[in-house]
Amino acid sequence: MYLPTSRMIKKYLFLFLVWLVSFRAFSDPKIVFRNNCITQCANCEKGVNPDMATVFELTEHFPTGTTFSWDFGEPAAPGDKKSSATGVHQYCMPGTYTVKVTIQSPVANTPPVILTEKVIIGKLPYIYLGKDTSEVKKTICLGQELVLNAFQKVGRPSYPIEVLWYPKGQTTDTIKVRESGCYSVKITEPQSGCSAEAKMQIDICGERDPNQVLLKAPPAWYFGSSAGVKFENPDNPTPTTGRINVPNGVAVMTDQTNSIIYYTDGQKVFDRNNNPITYTKDPAALINGDISNSQGVTTMPKTSCKGCQSEYYIFTLKKNAANENQIYYSIVDMKLNKGKGGLSVINQLLSPVPSTERLVASQGGSGFYWLISQDANSNTIRTFKVSDAGISAPTITSPSGSTSLTSSAGYTKISTDWSKMAVVIPGPPTNKLDLFDYDASSNGKPTYLTTLDLGASPPTIYGVEYSQDKKVLYVSMQGDGKTINSQILQFNISKNNADTILASKRVLLDTLAKIGALQIDPVYNTIIFVAIEGSSTLGKITQTNDLISNADSLKRAKYEPNAVTFPTNVTSQLGLPPSIPSPPNPSSPPTIKQSCEGTTFSYKVDKKLCDPMNNDKIVWKIYKTTLSPFPTNTGLTVPLNPEGTLYYSYEGDVMKHKFKDAGKYVITAAISNVCVKDFLLDAQEFDIQIMEPLSLKEEYNSICKDNAQVKLDKLPPQKTLTFEWNSKDKTPEIVVPKPGGAYEVVVTDTATGCSVTKKTQVNFLTNEYFFPKKDYFICMDEVTPQAILQIAGNSRDFTFAWSPNSAIVSALNLNYAKINRNGTYQVEIKDADGCITSSTYEVPDKCEPLVFAPSIFTPNGDGKNDTFNPIPKNPARTQIVNVQIFNRWGEMLFSKQSSNSAELSWDGKFNGQLVPPDTYAWVIQYQSTPENFPEKGVMTLRGAVVVAY
Repeated sequence: MYLPTSRMIKKYLFLFLVWLVSFRAFSDPKIVFRNNCITQCANCEKGVNPDMATVFELTEHFPTGTTFSWDFGEPAAPGDKKSSATGVHQYCMPGTYTVKVTIQSPVANTPPVILTEKVIIGKLPYIYLGKDTSEVKKTICLGQELVLNAFQKVGRPSYPIEVLWYPKGQTTDTIKVRESGCYSVKITEPQSGCSAEAKMQIDICGERDPNQVLLKAPPAWYFGSSAGVKFENPDNPTPTTGRINVPNGVAVMTDQTNSIIYYTDGQKVFDRNNNPITYTKDPAALINGDISNSQGVTTMPKTSCKGCQSEYYIFTLKKNAANENQIYYSIVDMKLNKGKGGLSVINQLLSPVPSTERLVASQGGSGFYWLISQDANSNTIRTFKVSDAGISAPTITSPSGSTSLTSSAGYTKISTDWSKMAVVIPGPPTNKLDLFDYDASSNGKPTYLTTLDLGASPPTIYGVEYSQDKKVLYVSMQGDGKTINSQILQFNISKNNADTILASKRVLLDTLAKIGALQIDPVYNTIIFVAIEGSSTLGKITQTNDLISNADSLKRAKYEPNAVTFPTNVTSQLGLPPSIPSPPNPSSPPTIKQSCEGTTFSYKVDKKLCDPMNNDKIVWKIYKTTLSPFPTNTGLTVPLNPEGTLYYSYEGDVMKHKFKDAGKYVITAAISNVCVKDFLLDAQEFDIQIMEPLSLKEEYNSICKDNAQVKLDKLPPQKTLTFEWNSKDKTPEIVVPKPGGAYEVVVTDTATGCSVTKKTQVNFLTNEYFFPKKDYFICMDEVTPQAILQIAGNSRDFTFAWSPNSAIVSALNLNYAKINRNGTYQVEIKDADGCITSSTYEVPDKCEPLVFAPSIFTPNGDGKNDTFNPIPKNPARTQIVNVQIFNRWGEMLFSKQSSNSAELSWDGKFNGQLVPPDTYAWVIQYQSTPENFPEKGVMTLRGAVVVAY
């Protein structure tokens, strides 16, 4: 039998005691949990989802190597986490469950520790305020009253519940509303703490403020020693005073109108009017945040499952007995205290894992946020998804290449578009800065890019902020405020290369004052404000996108030391609050939408003014002007000088108009329905760019080239044009090779959707095209002889030169020539490329054969007109070869053939006897002489002659 030596026993005993001390030294560990409710947004009907699961945490952090085994009081389910310090399980049925965790030390032969906790999984009826669960919006006329009933559709539970309405904190089952805004009711079962919510967005038809029920206030910051600024004018905020006195991090929360709701230093919370927001169960109790942490408090909306946005998380860091930061959360509920707000939950443990001094809140996708922390002395990043189902178990990542933190002070900053993240790693010995890409929309995880080595500490890296365009980074290097200077450094981060970024370093400010946080403004995100410890002013950086290295001094970032001057005894310290937006209010008035069909612009409003009421009438007006810089006293945006700039008006659902001139136009729409008449929407300005006079030649003709340059002329000035040719080309000019053909291009302005189609024909021509074989002639027997020599095709792209001009009676530069005598003629044709072709025309004197025959003759022997004698017009051109005479019954009376035209006369006799007076038909056959048109052969001419006596 093996027996351990006394030395081995001592070793095991020592290891056990070490583990036991780490386990028991500070407090007895307990199980805490969150997300223990089955709600409309977190239930098994939606499938297994870790975001909807109940999360179990231990109140102590255990040494590496400790193992965990969770029993959730019912059979395991997909997605369970049973073997980590954080347990995760999704319950599908309400009830009371006993949860057990077995904790095993890494020290051999150490007995396990078993902890248990009862958890109530609650579920309340799914209430709703509309006619069904889908109706969450009602529109009423001004002055109309509406009753909202929490239990109108779902019966009130028989067990005790609490009822609380937003925004004014009523506790009755019903409320009456007459103002626009979001209204919601929350019913809570006290034992489990679970609740159900329902909301109704009330719109007053014709009211310009969809959030009338909210109390408005300008965006504001509160920080330092009673310091505050209001951003009524974001470029030049005004000083105010607050009620916190904190050396470092602070947080503010704003609503969907960007009005401040409250601010906090991590211990106390104050509303916009500096009134304290306290814990409802103990007004003297404080939130447990440690104000010595540089970034130890942050806040974000507690997104509601089915209610209005009325609750908010405050996340804090509290040091345990081992001086390690642990993450806690508290909840501000603005329904409490009759709508003035209160703390409904305080100091709930979120994570026992030792953390750095930084807590960062980030916007996520639709309806959720991220909380980001970094483990102390580690490069491990924890990302908590905060959604309408609760706070999920953290996703743990250790980005490759990122730097472990040996000191936890300083800032972590995410850019205002939630796409980039910077983490400062202060010395000593060395200051570093980790840069990441950041995915806010899907998983909240950073992707490591590079690390910047900023040299030895001190001075020590502290604050960091991105420029407006996210291509420039500003870093504060903190001195001691006595002998070591502080600096603000600028880096060009447009390229992801550490050496390139470091080479771009420039010093914006060098001062003995102790510089703290850098924070971009909460309104336009253009100005970076600078906190300086103990200063009676707040500095700012302007032109944040501009590099200090710019050769143009007017295009450089600038530091102004006195952006805000505080009252006496009010000073800045090291912290400034980051900005986290509340979920936007989906209710907004209609807007005018522009589209384009061909070159005709079309305008319509994107929705009903007061849905579900129909827009009964819309009156449109177009003004040739810009927007007035001054809204009306009701806040309406209007055209500048509308009286003198009205351009067009129309009544109907959709206005279509084809503009003649480009430029800026303002369009208004006045809507009438059952509640309002001629309600004006905010005027909207449109920069109209027209496609005309864009043109394309109808035809391109070339004589000798192998290709043709085809291009659009008179292109519009806009830079948003695209070109789609049927040849697949995408440029305004194309090269067309032989054999040419029909070409078409569609030109589209992507900014407006307008388009125009142009067509052309490309021809590559030869002599056969211009000069098809044709025998020209001119008959000089005519009184006015004339012939036309015609070039085939059209005259586009060509010039013509005819000769000799002595016999040409038309202009010499046409694609035809009129001549008045026989002879030889020449023409020369030149195309746009200078290519020349020519031809010679031989025009002989030739006349058509013609015969004349009398219409009456008198064969009475008086020697006058005694015979029917047809004769050629010109015997030199025509020869009569046969004459036949017929009576009215078709009987041939005379027929004679001869090559001598003089021998072909009829004396009016048949069989030696004169025919009676009558009309007789004749048939004459004749032919052209060989010098004219012998190819025509023998021709026949028919007619009649009268025999009279």
